[in-house]
Amino acid sequence: MTSGADDRPSRGWTAAPVARLAAFAILLAVLAGVAALVGRASGLDVEESAGHESAGGAPHGGEAPAARGANGLSDASAGLRLRLEPATLEAGVRSRLELAIVDRHGEPIGALHASHGEPPLHLILVRRDLSGYQHLHPKRSGESYVADVALPLPGIWRAYADFEIDGEKIVLGRDLFVPGEFAPLPLPAIAATTRAESYDVELGREELRAGAETTLRFLISRSGEPVEALQPYLGAAGHLVAIREDDLTYLHVHPFEGSATGRIGFGADFAEPGRYALFLQFRHEGRVRTARFTVAVDR
Repeated sequence: MTSGADDRPSRGWTAAPVARLAAFAILLAVLAGVAALVGRASGLDVEESAGHESAGGAPHGGEAPAARGANGLSDASAGLRLRLEPATLEAGVRSRLELAIVDRHGEPIGALHASHGEPPLHLILVRRDLSGYQHLHPKRSGESYVADVALPLPGIWRAYADFEIDGEKIVLGRDLFVPGEFAPLPLPAIAATTRAESYDVELGREELRAGAETTLRFLISRSGEPVEALQPYLGAAGHLVAIREDDLTYLHVHPFEGSATGRIGFGADFAEPGRYALFLQFRHEGRVRTARFTVAVDR
């Protein structure tokens, strides 16, 4: 599922393919080194479509899952590692992507289990300039999970596998590579309102500070009137992912409130200051829409 607002047509390879391949290989090597440094800095042990909806629209109850290793900066955490095949995809071509969660011995851990009416595994895809957001739910196939993926633009994409083990939230991340000429897109300007197809979505003006519990409230309207019948999506009133611009830290939060008048509220804890892209998904009239915001989180 894509937001569709910021895709540009691919301009393809240049006339010097050998030089382009060499430059791309050097870029991958540099990024691999950066990723290793980030993984160590995050304190992780490196040894170590739209899916299922519930019948009710109530927000999640009880305590949120523990969030150790839930920032997606590393492909390994809590003794688990993410494997993705293939790692290189062709722009605009639908391909089968295989995901496996393996233990410290390299053995697949088996079936993941759903919670709170959600599918057992979320796959979030976004290019490193935070464009092209997709939210998929891979299906189990043998000892792994598979999803049909089409990445529209050349560049390096981040893939986040978001799941739970024994009530602990885990998010593992790896890069996918789409060869071609990379033309980065700027983040949209910070604004209190945005459009999602025919819907207007407004973000409340709460102050956002790192390290403090933050409330994010959204109002969804159409033709000037609040939407009166939001439908449950993934067992809740809505779904929100936040990704930090600087290092692609991932934050997945669930709503603590929802109503029949187009309002959804989330409790979030931004660990670090900086600019974040917010991707809000809501369901109305049987379809899921995605609204994108840019926000600044202060110290």
